[in-house]
Amino acid sequence: MLKFKFDYLNNTLAYQKGKYWYEIIEEFQGSFGSQGFQLDNGWISFTLYEKQIKIFAKKESLEGNDFLNPEPAIYYRKYLPKQRPLIFTFEDKDQVEKINGRWGKKHA
Repeated sequence: MLKFKFDYLNNTLAYQKGKYWYEIIEEFQGSFGSQGFQLDNGWISFTLYEKQIKIFAKKESLEGNDFLNPEPAIYYRKYLPKQRPLIFTFEDKDQVEKINGRWGKKHA
């Protein structure tokens, strides 16, 4: 999984490849006041709170998601302390799924 670096004051996101960081420039305004970045195979959004940052991400299946390939997208959610830069990765324990209209841990 990729390692990301987010700076909430400058609203910048980068990913690490080898020893270098590459900035992601495609931004969008998300729901409920979040700020997001478009990735090659999904997106990441950030919601800022007083003492923490909620990170929510969607990773699309490499094969797509249609009737020929019903593999669903994978969603991740993390809450991290409000610091900068914020460096993080996603792990299996961060996966969430929507059940009865609410997001909850996939591997509870």
